[in-house]
Amino acid sequence: MSSISRSLAKESPRLMGVINLTTDSFSDGGHLFSGNKLDLSKALRKVERLINEGADILDFGAESTRPGFTKISSQIQIDRLIPILEQIKDEDIMISVDSRDYKVLFEASKFGMKFINDVSKNISQKKLKLAKEKELFICTTHHRNKTKKTSNILLDVDNFFKAKEKSYLSKGINIKKCFFDPGFGYGKTPLENLYMMTNISFFKKENRKILTGTSRKKSFADFFKDTSKTKLSASLLSGIICALGGSNIIRSHEVKHLREELEKLGIYER
Repeated sequence: MSSISRSLAKESPRLMGVINLTTDSFSDGGHLFSGNKLDLSKALRKVERLINEGADILDFGAESTRPGFTKISSQIQIDRLIPILEQIKDEDIMISVDSRDYKVLFEASKFGMKFINDVSKNISQKKLKLAKEKELFICTTHHRNKTKKTSNILLDVDNFFKAKEKSYLSKGINIKKCFFDPGFGYGKTPLENLYMMTNISFFKKENRKILTGTSRKKSFADFFKDTSKTKLSASLLSGIICALGGSNIIRSHEVKHLREELEKLGIYER
């Protein structure tokens, strides 16, 4: 087992640092661009900073998934992503790609990607086959189905996870490499988001591994009355609550600050 794979097997939560190679992400779109072109040197400096801050995983996204996002072609995503992955593929860090596009994920798998972070709810057979053949980690995200929802968001999410686990096992997917994201903000009400945040342990059944992403999201900023542009306080507080609930991976824009707070609480170690 590689050192980066051993990292994901640890009991304490792993920190996933966000690197948006986009122009329209809700919190930091365009920050790594010079004019209309992605600035490779800026992106690599951010990679170095996140590694130094303690990120266990780097999550690259070349297309925004915010509400009202603009769809980006496979080739544009690849052109943004691959030059960076080429530069860092030999680094001792887990590389994740946040994409719903098979072509993008396939190309990224040639350059060190070990983690598929697909937020499309239903992961295609081609992507599952890719994960199986290349022994990749994969994360599945819940979206609220407004036509079939129950009155209990926890049961909705848990039943979705159970169905996916059963399906993946039937297809020969290594369930030990599967993570599940409750999908904060994906069709949920603010109250449902808060309910999920405070009940992460409900989803931790039979060693199921959970990934959470509350960082810079409006529901938590409103709840914690954080009006700052970066939503730092809300991101840290929600991340800490998820960690205390048993989240295995915490996706964050605030790696350094979150790591320091988790270390103070004695629930994080490298």
